[in-house]
Amino acid sequence: MTRIIIPQLDANLVDVTITAWRKSVGESIIQGETIAELTTDKAVYELEAPADGELLAVIADVKSVVPTGYIVGLIGTSGEEDPDIEADNENCMAAYRGESANSPSTSKRERKERIRATPKARRLAKKNGLDLAEIKEKTGVEVVDEAAIKQFMKL
Repeated sequence: MTRIIIPQLDANLVDVTITAWRKSVGESIIQGETIAELTTDKAVYELEAPADGELLAVIADVKSVVPTGYIVGLIGTSGEEDPDIEADNENCMAAYRGESANSPSTSKRERKERIRATPKARRLAKKNGLDLAEIKEKTGVEVVDEAAIKQFMKL
């Protein structure tokens, strides 16, 4: 059995929309044959069959938006099944959303906020062992600069 997986069609491609399925479940497929049409924000692509066989399942329906690496269908011989598809697709979707499979509500952005600071301020804070987040919080500045660090050191 062969999985039909959304390939990385472009370096900046994150997700695609399934525009149309050219084959139906139960139809015979030849490797290299166009089986679906994918649309991105910039182009339309044809998804080619990765193997010969019968289209056993269509997992992503038309108008579904799915990330690269997502399993959209199965090719094989009648009666074959792949029990791991659902778990693999859940992990793929979790990665796409920026979540870990264990904690679906915590993204990397929520865990650590980037502190805006000038390069000179970053060097000065590092040299003096100061925390930029603490400096920003105590001084109330949007962008930590040399003056904010000096003000913080006087506190």
